[in-house]
Amino acid sequence: MSLRTRTSIVSVATLGSRILGFVRDAAIAAVLGVGPVADALAAALALPLLARRLLAEGAFNLAFIPALARETGAGAAHRLSLATGGLLVGLLLALSGVAALFMPALIALLAPGFESMGARAELAILCGRIAVFYLPLAGLAAIYGGIANAEQRVLLPALAPVAANLTVLAVLIVLVWQGLLASDIAALAIAGATVVAGVSQLVLMLYAARGCAAASGRERFSLSLPWRKATHVLRQAVPALLFAGLSQFRFMIALALVSGTDGAVAALNYAQRLMDLPLGLVGASAGAVLLPLLVHKGREQGHDAAHAMLAALAFACPAAIGLFVLAEPVVQVLFQRGSFDGEDVRQTAALLGILALSLPFQGLERVLSAIASAAGVIRAGEKIALASLLVCLLAGLALGVQGEAVPVAGAVALSALASVGAMCVLLVRGGHLALGAVLLPMLGVLVAGLLMGSAVWLLESGSRLWLVEASGWQAAVRLLLLVGAGVLVYGLALLGLAGLRRVLCMPRSL
Repeated sequence: MSLRTRTSIVSVATLGSRILGFVRDAAIAAVLGVGPVADALAAALALPLLARRLLAEGAFNLAFIPALARETGAGAAHRLSLATGGLLVGLLLALSGVAALFMPALIALLAPGFESMGARAELAILCGRIAVFYLPLAGLAAIYGGIANAEQRVLLPALAPVAANLTVLAVLIVLVWQGLLASDIAALAIAGATVVAGVSQLVLMLYAARGCAAASGRERFSLSLPWRKATHVLRQAVPALLFAGLSQFRFMIALALVSGTDGAVAALNYAQRLMDLPLGLVGASAGAVLLPLLVHKGREQGHDAAHAMLAALAFACPAAIGLFVLAEPVVQVLFQRGSFDGEDVRQTAALLGILALSLPFQGLERVLSAIASAAGVIRAGEKIALASLLVCLLAGLALGVQGEAVPVAGAVALSALASVGAMCVLLVRGGHLALGAVLLPMLGVLVAGLLMGSAVWLLESGSRLWLVEASGWQAAVRLLLLVGAGVLVYGLALLGLAGLRRVLCMPRSL
């Protein structure tokens, strides 16, 4: 199977998973709305969502697959996979047990604004004690998914998130059918569904790895396994996991800062989920296409890295501007039903509009992280990533003095901007990024995006005059037309700017 075919499979499966994720989140919004119950569940699921981002979406493979490839001899890869899996799952089981035992303290850390012994805190503790046991399942699924990917089996591992989303959706359908809206039982059921979703992912990964050498050896779990090598694999995976989880770490910081405001945690959670589709597609491309290419190129990677940045910006910039301009119509069409009312739409849209400003920077950050990994400047990249999280915390504390959610969302954008700036300086100085080669095309992308945003804003404002109370299918059709118009304007603007550039760069005849 060619690299292009494998990449296409991963991209299509990722897109399908994200679309199902939208459906899942819309169903959760309909069941819980934006309120104390939704706040409690969002806080309780923060840690499992982080585990999914770090382990279930392939970041662990960046360290695990190369380690498997270096193992030679009969049963060596199987021995390493046993040792690595044992360490990872044992660590996550211990973490899950400790987290469940000290869940009140953990919720107090994740959501310090929840009133101690209040309704939100109590429900978050109950849901958290259930959902936290998703962690070891995600770890085991990551091991078997890496084994399958090492043998170039990509279809079933790529479909694992789809299976997880379908599992949660099945539970949500039952909740709607039973009329359990905005209830504690609904939140507890969704927390339990998260664990069941982890089981479905693991089953699919086990089936995908069936027959692989690293999964079917005769070696048994024992003290003679290569534990030192397994420890090295886990240490090598830390940078990739840190880079992959930056958006979720920022979300957790923002969650803690806004937790004192009723409904803000849930609204922030829904807004962040809408950001995951474009971020997930950029991240999948960076891991499946860009990283192997740059590793192969070696020191000649500068221009390819710069053009990868340009491609990421060309995708993320219009998505960000579109979400900023159309935040309210997007939230209305996707979420306004059941327990999710008009006030919830306005609260979530305000957060989405500000978070959208961070989208180009977080997209570029994922590409730059892949470039840093390929270039071997991992330790410096780790320091920049950790510093950007500190920037997010400090900026959030400074901007969100009154506990308001919108300024805190702005801190996320500032943090990502600082990270991208520092990473660019690091990579350009090291000769790993020929940024000058794409500065003019990047400016063209920004201009095209602004033209698109202006056109869409004018069309959206004008359409309100003849669709004052658009709802249901009318609102959906209106949104689709606006998105289509934006895509058309953006494409034409890019073509026009490219043509103008060719004319200006054309040598003059004597």
